[in-house]
Amino acid sequence: MKVCSAVLISAVFGVGLVVGAGSAGAQTPPGGPYTWCPGDPPVATGNIRVNPVVWDNNICHSYYYVYHGQGNVAQNIWDGPNPPAPPPPPGITPPLPPGQCWYLFIPGPC
Repeated sequence: MKVCSAVLISAVFGVGLVVGAGSAGAQTPPGGPYTWCPGDPPVATGNIRVNPVVWDNNICHSYYYVYHGQGNVAQNIWDGPNPPAPPPPPGITPPLPPGQCWYLFIPGPC
């Protein structure tokens, strides 16, 4: 009976580790909007020394966390309304404009 309990507990623990590891790799940015005003601590960007937020320190800002490379005041911070949409998942190509087709991996007219 003790062996069965130990096997069951280790199986449940192992499934928890696998599920936790899979969801950690697929996390999305926290989103927003958030507000920063003069006197507040610096906005966390993951590496403030290399990727600092650069904005007007005299007014309050409404900002969003976005995917790396999409920000306008830091690589992952968007200041203002209408942040960019998330990029498509890897391996998925965006749709072509109407009248375009693929020819040997190069888009061209249909």
